[in-house]
This record gives sequence, structure tokens and C-alpha cells, in this order.
Amino acid sequence: MPRRPPRFGDVWNIKGGVMGPEPWLIVSNDLYLELSENNMLAVPIRDTSSPGSRVVTEPIPDVGQAVLDRITALPRAWLMGEDPVAELHPDRHAEVGRRICNLIGP
Repeated sequence: MPRRPPRFGDVWNIKGGVMGPEPWLIVSNDLYLELSENNMLAVPIRDTSSPGSRVVTEPIPDVGQAVLDRITALPRAWLMGEDPVAELHPDRHAEVGRRICNLIGP
């Protein structure tokens, strides 16, 4: 069965380093994902956000906090599994997309 392509709002496990697989939130829009066959933009998900930390986060229920100001280009080959492990609630897509655009600028 072929792997489902990543979409904005998906949470995929990514091949990790010392700690093993890590969940990342896909923040590439559909056009970027369509044009870039090998790469995607994603942000790491941490268990919790440290109190008083100055990072921009978005809660992902049952997974942790997506750290929106840590946008990274990752190769799609690093995706693990056939399907995402979680997803950003669709009601949050527009707001998170707006926040990502504000972080990277015009």
C-alpha cells in the first residue's frame, strides 16, 4: 500500500536521532507540497512548552505542543509509517496558517 502524501495539519513521525522517531506537524501548504516532491516544511512537536518560554506553540491533543517558530525543511523520505499519527484540528488550520505566514514574513 503506497504511503499517503503529507498534507498541511498532518502529524507524522519523522526518523529521529538519538531519541528515535519524533512527531512533526506538516506546515507546507498544498501548492508547496505539490511542487516539491522531495521536501516539506514542518515544525517539531514537544511534550510540553516550558512555562515562561518565548516560543510560539500550538497544542496538538494527545501529542504535545507544535513549536511554530522552528520551521524546518525535511526530506519526505524521513516520514515513517503509511499514515499520519495525528492531525491538527481542521478548525485550527486557518489560524495556524496565518501564524506561520506571520512568522516567515511576506
